[in-house]
This record gives sequence, C-alpha cells and structure tokens, in this order.
Amino acid sequence: MRRAGPTDGDAVAALRRAWVEQRGRAAPGEDPGFEQVFATWWRAELSHHVVWVAEAESGDGWDVVGSLDVAEVAAMPAPGRPGERWGYVGSLVALGAAPRGVPRKLLGAAVAHARERGLVRLVLRPSPAGAAFYRAAGFAPAGDDIVVLPTGGGPGGTS
Repeated sequence: MRRAGPTDGDAVAALRRAWVEQRGRAAPGEDPGFEQVFATWWRAELSHHVVWVAEAESGDGWDVVGSLDVAEVAAMPAPGRPGERWGYVGSLVALGAAPRGVPRKLLGAAVAHARERGLVRLVLRPSPAGAAFYRAAGFAPAGDDIVVLPTGGGPGGTS
C-alpha cells in the first residue's frame, strides 16, 4: 500500500470502473467518457485530496486493487474558535480480488494521516453495507443534523 501520485490517475480510474461493474452498478464499457472525466477530476482535485492505493502482484506486475481518498477541509475561523481541519473520506474501493484486510489497511492509513496532519475528525457517509465496517473501526454516528438542499446544478440535478 502506498500514497498515490499524479501518475496513478489512470490506474485509479480503471479500479473505480472495475469496482462499479463488479457490483452490477454499470454494464461493462458503459459511460465511455468516464476515464476522461476522471482524469480531469484527478488533475483538479489531487492537490487537496490524499489518495492511497493497495496493489497486488499479477502476471504483468502490480495491479491497483483498492483505493481510499480523503479530502481535507479547513473550517473558517471565528472569534474564540480557531479554524480547524478535518477530513472527508470520499470513497473506499476494494475489488473482490484484493487480498484480505485491504480495506482495513487503507482506512488505517487514512486515520494515521489524519492524526499526523492534526485533523480533528474524519467524516464519511457510509453505505448501509459499509456502516458496520466503519463502526468496527471506531467511527460513531454523528446524529441526524446533516441536511441537504439539491440545487439543480450538475449531473443528477433537477431543473
């Protein structure tokens, strides 16, 4: 396992495509422009995201079989309350072919990074299937105080 760098974008995009297809959320080859969209995101966002990749040896060398990303967020300071930094765990992806323990190791790297950087918390929105994994790792529900307002902008928005 290692921290991803600028040249890892194609491998992480391939991992994400394979993960979505493996779960039946997209047909193989669906969304042929995905890799280009991902490459644009990778170039724009990597400066404030930390991405880790897990690799497994294959006949052709090493393949990326898991990844996790954390976006760092800086809260605006207020009088009497200094600004604090926290991390948002964007996604944890591990293929079925990943060695046992890969998700736990990826999350462990994120937690260690958060502590090293002085982040006050890691936040995420787990899927129902992933909630038990995060609880076992020490995460706790933070209540129902998050509200969302769909703005209608971007893909999936309403007009």
